[in-house]
Amino acid sequence: MQIFEIAFARSLPRSRRSLEASNSSRLLFVFGDSYADTGNSPYLSPSWHPPYGLTWPGFPSGRFSDGSIQTDILASTLGVPSPIPYTRLFASRTPLSGINFAVAGSGVTYALGTPRLSIQTRLFGGLATAGFFDPEDLKRAVFLVSVVGNDYAAYNGSTLEGYIHLTHTVPLLTDQSLRTLYSLGARNFMVPSIAPITCLPSRTASSAHLECERNATVDKVVALHNHLLGVRLMNIMRDLEGSSVLYPQQTEAIMYVLDNLAEFNLTEGLSPCVLAIDSGGMIPFLRICDYPEQHFFWDAMHPTQAGWRAVMSL
Repeated sequence: MQIFEIAFARSLPRSRRSLEASNSSRLLFVFGDSYADTGNSPYLSPSWHPPYGLTWPGFPSGRFSDGSIQTDILASTLGVPSPIPYTRLFASRTPLSGINFAVAGSGVTYALGTPRLSIQTRLFGGLATAGFFDPEDLKRAVFLVSVVGNDYAAYNGSTLEGYIHLTHTVPLLTDQSLRTLYSLGARNFMVPSIAPITCLPSRTASSAHLECERNATVDKVVALHNHLLGVRLMNIMRDLEGSSVLYPQQTEAIMYVLDNLAEFNLTEGLSPCVLAIDSGGMIPFLRICDYPEQHFFWDAMHPTQAGWRAVMSL
């Protein structure tokens, strides 16, 4: 994925071997929504019910996919285990490689009703100020912040102006949380751009998943969000000494994969592998595809493991 700042990219370990050679691995801290959540959602969530986790680990693990998601792939790139979900932190004896605070449905507003980004950063702050982490480890740690659209999906206002106004509010509140994390010791941030909303299966169902929804307003919102978020991220690097920011162009990366499926050994772009599930995960699926590895999308919103690997390879 294209980025606007490369100093941090050059410092990312590219393999487990490079980490072993330096004898010092990075911690990974994760904040945001279902594109990054690896198990913080309530157990009534679909992510804790079959067929989620079908490809890996072979059973539901709290991930909104059939297998690994971007959090797991980034952790592998860093050469560390995927960070433990915050909800399992004190029940685990696994060596700490970081913590995942992300929870499905989250945004910078209350979005879909789960803890928003500022609450997640507050949870991290409680641990940081209590001396849970070495300050030098925090300076080297990677902070993934995934805010990819729930605030826009949850908008129930009646005016176009209010919808467009969110493109200022969401980057602003994201900026505030990043600055809070910086004040707590964070220095290295990875903040992907928004998902291409009109191409999500929830939007393409009206065309039988044959084409992206044609909605100029939503396209404008995505473009404005990405631009204004980019401006704020550049200001963070300007204002906060020692900060480094990666701004992966997730919108463009997903669109590139959808337009070039064969390049990634995929055959199904807009059609999800899984169709028809209610919010509680208790109604049988109408269809589960035979080959998830050929689909980019797993369900109405989220990529498959193969989809995530394709996006993260760019």
